[in-house]
Amino acid sequence: MSDKVKFDPGIGNLVIDFNNFINDVYSQLMSFRTIHQKRARFKLYSNKIITNMKNNIAFYLGCLLWAYHIKNVNTDSPKEIEGNIFLNLTEEEKNNYDYMIQVNFMENYFDSYERDFLYYTGQETKIPEEWKIVLALYIEFLEKNKGFINTKTTDDIILPDLLNNKNISQDINTIIQETIEKKDLNLLLNVVNIVL
Repeated sequence: MSDKVKFDPGIGNLVIDFNNFINDVYSQLMSFRTIHQKRARFKLYSNKIITNMKNNIAFYLGCLLWAYHIKNVNTDSPKEIEGNIFLNLTEEEKNNYDYMIQVNFMENYFDSYERDFLYYTGQETKIPEEWKIVLALYIEFLEKNKGFINTKTTDDIILPDLLNNKNISQDINTIIQETIEKKDLNLLLNVVNIVL
């Protein structure tokens, strides 16, 4: 048995940068001159937007599940966490590190997407409530752990209140390993109810 656990078991390789993706989409959208062209293009983009949003929410859920797993499996004997790149930041980088930028962007974009969808398609849509809950849990997780800049052991992990009070019986490690093996973060959303 190893004295260390991984900061990221491999799910980080499966996520896309949502902020850059959305900025690219809207840059392309604004390159069209007429509203008719923009509406037609937005309809094409909307499926990709939802797919990538879902991918990021599944990643956040995976991070929460992994943290729960490594914290609870090692309660009696905390282990060193290996691969936490945030520990390598200089003091200046830590002071300038805005660990909330990605999640704040997505949280704000939820409302923007619903408005834009209505504007460009004339139809209403709603972001799934469980996605909002997962994002809120992940935001709490980031805030409590200060972007992981000092997270060295499993004992240092501070779980969101909702997860702290859970007794999850599913084999999280197996679920995460299957997700990595199949290279499909969306598999994690099949078990989203265990954190809700």
